[in-house]
Amino acid sequence: MKQILGDNQFFGVNHNDLDKGDKTKFLFQENTSIISFINDSIQIGLDGCMINSNKRGYQIVEYISQNNNCEVHYSVPYPHKYASIVNEGGMMALLSFVLKKASIRSLIINVPKFFMTGNIKYILPLILELEIPRGLKKGSYIYLQNIVTDLVIGMKRNDLLESFCKIILGMGYMPGLITLNPILLDEIISQYDVNIQKKLIVCFNINKGGFNVFPCVDVVEKLIIKDTKYMKMGMSILSSGGTDNILSSIEYIKGLPLDYVVYGSSNINNVKMNYNLLK
Repeated sequence: MKQILGDNQFFGVNHNDLDKGDKTKFLFQENTSIISFINDSIQIGLDGCMINSNKRGYQIVEYISQNNNCEVHYSVPYPHKYASIVNEGGMMALLSFVLKKASIRSLIINVPKFFMTGNIKYILPLILELEIPRGLKKGSYIYLQNIVTDLVIGMKRNDLLESFCKIILGMGYMPGLITLNPILLDEIISQYDVNIQKKLIVCFNINKGGFNVFPCVDVVEKLIIKDTKYMKMGMSILSSGGTDNILSSIEYIKGLPLDYVVYGSSNINNVKMNYNLLK
């Protein structure tokens, strides 16, 4: 079971305690403090880090990728950026933004297909070009954030998820999907090409207390035990910091055949303790 450092604490995100999230954010106001914390965690023994593609995350993940030999897990897109563009100028403003930033090759290949078919999957390569830092080392994992993954599942556009995986692999990276609906996603992935499944990581919530575990702990446990071709990553393993018994929570996670776990903390001593307990 590989251990990955999460980034919620760096950007003030705490799904269990909003006030605590705001407090930890002040500890990491400079990119150098985040980079230092990541480096210290890797020195402890963690296998890598996961960073979200906000403005600071874009800068940090590129630096870590070029200056550290750890695994890099990067989740896209940064939805607030695109929401702001649409709110201010509408969908045409968003399309204009993407077209101006995209490479000539992507424009030639994908834009005509988009206008002929109206299928948004032909815009995906252009957006991913904007989201992925040029300096990100090949072989890194690129995840689709759960807000997009689950929206696509709800729209029954399963082809978009498969297209995402194919595009990422074609760019020289490894695909990942973050979801709050792992059972539905499992049914979808089982229909994909085996070569895609073998290179894919699916990330979802699992913890002893059942915090944000959908549809319920028992059902997700069965999925984890199930023999799948894709890899499984557990997140929110300590109930987003809300567990009242860390030892019990970690023992529970250790009993599950997960390929990866991702967790965060604003205290490096806690990272070290969690690492040793999980190891």
